[in-house]
Amino acid sequence: MVLRRPSALLIAILTPALALAALATAIPYAFAQAQPPAPTQSTRTVTGLVGAGQDTLQALNFFPQSIRIRQGDTVFWRMNGEELHTVSFVKGVTQWATGAQQLPIGAPGELNPGFAVAIAGAPPDAFQVNPQLAFPTRPQRGPVESYGGPGVFVSSGLLSKEAMAPDAPANDSFSLRFTTPGTFMYVCLVHNDRMFGWVDVAASNATDVPSQAQIDQQANLEIQQMTNLLQAAKAQGDATARSEAGPNGTRVWFARAGTQELFSGDSRAQVMEFLPRNVTVKPGDTVVWGTNYFHTVSFVPSPPAPEWVEAVMGPNGTPMLAIRPNVFLPVKPAGTYDPTQYFNSGIIGPFTPAGETWALTFDQPGTYEYVCLVHDDMGMKGTITVQP
Repeated sequence: MVLRRPSALLIAILTPALALAALATAIPYAFAQAQPPAPTQSTRTVTGLVGAGQDTLQALNFFPQSIRIRQGDTVFWRMNGEELHTVSFVKGVTQWATGAQQLPIGAPGELNPGFAVAIAGAPPDAFQVNPQLAFPTRPQRGPVESYGGPGVFVSSGLLSKEAMAPDAPANDSFSLRFTTPGTFMYVCLVHNDRMFGWVDVAASNATDVPSQAQIDQQANLEIQQMTNLLQAAKAQGDATARSEAGPNGTRVWFARAGTQELFSGDSRAQVMEFLPRNVTVKPGDTVVWGTNYFHTVSFVPSPPAPEWVEAVMGPNGTPMLAIRPNVFLPVKPAGTYDPTQYFNSGIIGPFTPAGETWALTFDQPGTYEYVCLVHDDMGMKGTITVQP
């Protein structure tokens, strides 16, 4: 799922003292600090990209998906898309503080931090973003961590290209030094069902490793392939809009909340748009939105639209990213739209309590704008026009 970027979010994610305090309670085990052997060739730092795309067209992948380096080298990952992501190594980790779930691409019983966890002592609908997903395992801009292989949890925390609070740096990169030969898989914990990559660590004296220019060339090739899918997906979304007869002479209209390329089924290429963007109906008609990603369909009578995460201090003095229930869960005062009231689908999509579809009937003539509260900063907006 993609996170909205509230201005207060950085307070909880990037302030080192707060982040370390959160990690002290969320991750009660030590991190190995393996030291590399003396290499036979000079160590180096290579750059990989996290995500790609602009505005509503987003490629959810690491570029290149596989990077080959030497033992002792460092990989520097840089944010390259508009979505929020993590760079997280979870293989072989058996101790999780809270909210562990099955890793979608892992073997049975292989776990990773779930996205949302309940807030202790709060009402049943009170959730927070899992601290192990939100916070880095080291202070931002701190010493580079070392990774010696499976069994140790290492993560960037939430990454973004933009600073999320005034006078603070953006958490837009992550570096990790690899001390042991082997092939190591990593994931984005926000998109752990589709976004993963590998670091192939050769011996320190290996000669068959690509240069940075070759790494960049492969990354650009993979980005272009994903861009082609995004353009095709956007065209398909408008072309597949349809309606069918409803009760008493009305019609039922079907719209997409986001889409992916239909024939490949590649869920890493996501169009963050309502398709079609504008739907024209008659009084009594119903619109049904469906999605295979994570969006809301939200009619907000008086701006500003609510942010879906609020940064607050928890009861033990650690930062907490509380999820607003009126965004996360459905709000539907009536089955027929009333422009004076707030209507919200909740976050619909795979693995969400609200399911993958939402419907609303319209009977008052006018033009009504709606947004995805998760992606409205990318421009994910639509309109429903009800003809007289």
